[in-house]
Amino acid sequence: MKIWKVILATIVIFAAGALAGAIWVKAPVPSASPPRPPVPGILSQQRFQEKLKKELQLSADQTNRVDKIFHESRKRIEILWGLIGPEVQKERQEVYESIRGILMPEQRERFEQLLKEPHRSDGQRRSPRPGTNSASAETK
Repeated sequence: MKIWKVILATIVIFAAGALAGAIWVKAPVPSASPPRPPVPGILSQQRFQEKLKKELQLSADQTNRVDKIFHESRKRIEILWGLIGPEVQKERQEVYESIRGILMPEQRERFEQLLKEPHRSDGQRRSPRPGTNSASAETK
C-alpha cells in the first residue's frame, strides 16, 4: 500500500505543478512602462559616424574613441528624449491636426500619405519601402 501512496503523491504534485504553470502562462504580464517612441536622429547619427570613419580614414584607436563618444551621446540623448519625447509627439500631433483643418479633402488624403512615408535626415522623403502600395511612388 505504501508504494501507491508514493505514486499518488507524485501524480498530485505533478498535476499541481502543471496547473500552476498553466495559470502562470495565461496570466497577463503588465509592462513596466509604456513603449517609448523611437529617438529621432539616432539613425542619422549612426550614418554620420560611419561617414566620419570612411571620409577621415580614422585609425583603429580613433575609431574606438569616436565609437565611444557616439555611444555615450546616444545614452544621453535617450535620457533626454525620455523626458521630452511625449511632449514633442503631442506638439507634432497638434500641428498635424491644425494642418488637416485647412486642407481640402483631396489635399488631406495626400497629406496622410505623406505622413506615412519615411523621412530622411536631409529633410527629403525616402521612396516607399518595397511592398508598400503608395500613390506617391507613382507620382515621383
